[in-house]
Amino acid sequence: MKIDYALLADAAQAVGGKIFILGGGWNVFRAPNYPAMVPLAVAIGVSFAPNELGTKYPLAMVVADEAGVPIAPQVNFEIETGQIAPDVPTGVATKVPVAFNIGLMVPRPGRYGLVVSIGFSRAELLFEAIFHGQRVQFSPPTGAPERGN
Repeated sequence: MKIDYALLADAAQAVGGKIFILGGGWNVFRAPNYPAMVPLAVAIGVSFAPNELGTKYPLAMVVADEAGVPIAPQVNFEIETGQIAPDVPTGVATKVPVAFNIGLMVPRPGRYGLVVSIGFSRAELLFEAIFHGQRVQFSPPTGAPERGN
């Protein structure tokens, strides 16, 4: 088995052997304050050789910050490959589309990584969470700094 593609999207569905994507391929999330809820989808395409069909395979997905610390519990799922259709020529790989739609709480601006693994195949997706909005302007300090409690 092999992950052919994985991408971030606003929404995705896997229906009838195809993947339907809305707002796909982004890598920057903008929010006016943090923590912020990121509504995102992960669209994944997996290829299976004919001898790999008829089996369930574990899929794991985890999201971590730039230090590698997970920011949400790992998602564990199984992909069922089914059987090859009788009209498919011998030796042709079977593609299985998978889509996850999740709401992810991002604690602060920074770089985040999403790792998807199926068997020994792995895909990594990165996105930047950035501040978007009006920033507060502070006056430059004048004279000696004041001491406070």
